[in-house]
Amino acid sequence: MVICPNCKRTNEDQAKICPYCGQPLELAEHISTRNLEDADFEEGRPQWGTARFDNRTYLTIVVRDTREQLDYVFEHMSELVLGRTDPETGETPEIDLAPHGATEKGVSRRHAIIALRDNQLNLIDLGSPNGSYINGQRVAANESRLLRDGDEIRLGHLVLSITFSRP
Repeated sequence: MVICPNCKRTNEDQAKICPYCGQPLELAEHISTRNLEDADFEEGRPQWGTARFDNRTYLTIVVRDTREQLDYVFEHMSELVLGRTDPETGETPEIDLAPHGATEKGVSRRHAIIALRDNQLNLIDLGSPNGSYINGQRVAANESRLLRDGDEIRLGHLVLSITFSRP
């Protein structure tokens, strides 16, 4: 039996993800992102915005408690990496959240991906130790979850509001 490091429940030996809380049961040997003990601090809430998104739609991301608006168009790309700059290699993700306190708020260098597939945006957590959440519900590592207009994404403790718009 495997004990979940997050919720402390007992899981089957072959389980890779805790079915109770969504925490990965196999952690990397070296995790450079600060692990937040209270990552599951909010309840999920349903959201019913549109999921339709095409290459003429703008993705707008607003970091909570700021007025800065980040706009993206998926004309020549199909994925955006969310994370923070790696100070050792200088590698920077497409959406660099370092200027918004990402390090202190538990965001990994390559935390998650927003991917455009079949005219819909999806969020994929890249196995980050502090997890990714859509409207308070944890996204299992390496699994794709549909994004809708009006959703809130939380990476560690950093909250992003998502909206879709057309020019």
